[in-house]
Amino acid sequence: MINIYFIGVVISLLVYLLVGIFVGRKIKNVNDYYVAGRNAPTILIVGSLVASFLSTGAFLGDTGEVYSGFFVPIVIVGVMQATGYLWGSCLFGRYVRRSEVLTVPEYFGKRFKSDKIRKLAAFTTIIAVCAYMLSAMQGISTLMTNITGLSYRACVLIAWVSFTLFTIYSGSMGVLLTDTIMFLLFLCAAVIAVPFIAHNAGGWFNAVHNLANSVTSPGIISWHSNLDYMYPTGAGNISWALIYGVVWAIVVMVSPWQTSRYLMAKNEHTVMRSAVWASMGVMLTTILLYFSAAFVQSINPDLVAAECMIWAAQNLMPTIVGVVLLAGILAAGVSSASTFLSLIGFSLTNDFMRHTVDDDKKRLRVSRLGMLIASLVILAIAYINPPQIFIIMYFGGTVIASSWGPVALASIWSKKLSKTGAFMGMLLGFLGCVIVKIVSGLYSGDWPIYLDSFIIGIIMGIIGMVIGSIIKPVTEQEKNEREKLFVIPENELEKSEIIKTERTGYYYIAFGVIVFLFFMIAWALPVLHG
Repeated sequence: MINIYFIGVVISLLVYLLVGIFVGRKIKNVNDYYVAGRNAPTILIVGSLVASFLSTGAFLGDTGEVYSGFFVPIVIVGVMQATGYLWGSCLFGRYVRRSEVLTVPEYFGKRFKSDKIRKLAAFTTIIAVCAYMLSAMQGISTLMTNITGLSYRACVLIAWVSFTLFTIYSGSMGVLLTDTIMFLLFLCAAVIAVPFIAHNAGGWFNAVHNLANSVTSPGIISWHSNLDYMYPTGAGNISWALIYGVVWAIVVMVSPWQTSRYLMAKNEHTVMRSAVWASMGVMLTTILLYFSAAFVQSINPDLVAAECMIWAAQNLMPTIVGVVLLAGILAAGVSSASTFLSLIGFSLTNDFMRHTVDDDKKRLRVSRLGMLIASLVILAIAYINPPQIFIIMYFGGTVIASSWGPVALASIWSKKLSKTGAFMGMLLGFLGCVIVKIVSGLYSGDWPIYLDSFIIGIIMGIIGMVIGSIIKPVTEQEKNEREKLFVIPENELEKSEIIKTERTGYYYIAFGVIVFLFFMIAWALPVLHG
């Protein structure tokens, strides 16, 4: 069904495709294709960091959880995950960039002088990224189904075409530019949309007051949330939020779809400044989305949870604003899917097949072929499975947090972690998380929070790191490779760059104060007086 919303979405897709074609024509070698020539400015790194992270999982999955009565826990996760940019850039990202690799799995291989751990890192990357890409594709398809009236499966095909073509052709250079365009679009969409939704809910303070006394979703905006939704106690819900706040902070810190953006930055100061602005961008966008979803619940409590923002775009705001919001949701999905697809192609060629593909043109062809094959596999899975956006997204996140988190940080900050310890830590963290995910999924009762897959995976990973490093201690080669990471390049000591970076830190402090005051005035006080 052709309507104004469909036309707006199609126009946005054509823009991304044209940008990808334009950029793809400028690619000369694998350095351009993989890491955009290592010369990207702050705005492009920020755009790609945020756009690759805030997929349809945020716009449809997280908002669906809030709509269902899980406001405070999701807000806690949202705020905690945003701080991961600061920790990640300082403790991991800048050092990975300093190693001058093309992919993050290559960093692990270079750091530990081990092809085996490089391939394991590439394998876990592909597993997690495929899950994430499936979530993004299902989100795009859900959106397209709602605005066109076409079947879900037809929309899966449209979703596949929407990001596959320009990603395969343009590589990282195209992804950086289109990500930034998409980030600016969905940030504007979130900022513009929330006043209209709040107005339809009776005004901001009235809406919060009504939610505090909601009958259809009791406790939705209280600290304990709706006790009929996930855990029957407030303590259980807050514990879940704190655990997954840590999970997603680690994902932001070390995941390949975030850290790989730093490889494209023109210097380490760009890495640091980008992290600050990305943290503010993620926090601002998610906070506005979560309040919007809660307000929609007070207006219409009978919606399919994951579709609440789509309904709001079509029913609670002027048409042009609704078009912008839907195009923004689509952009969030397309940007993430394009990033994930490019990572799959890069890891296949650079980390699995590097000894057999040594010519630049051949590597480009193999990378593009790998992306095409991976996208077809995900297409098939999405085609035969119903949408599970939130569940699939959280699976991908916990896998990376469990398998990569401790190993990534220890690879920089531990003198005792050996390649055997790193391999065993990554492997056991991955297996522990996946096995518990499978068992808990088959278990019919309430799965206790202290046996969460992330907790088990982290514990097993740390055990593996310790045992492996005892079995085979650090070699002189590994020690020397780690010490190289702490040699600061001379061009990073330029005084003007240091001043700019310090100034960005002050902006973040001011932003933190504003966020605190906002929650006090716009949430805490109305709830307490409700």
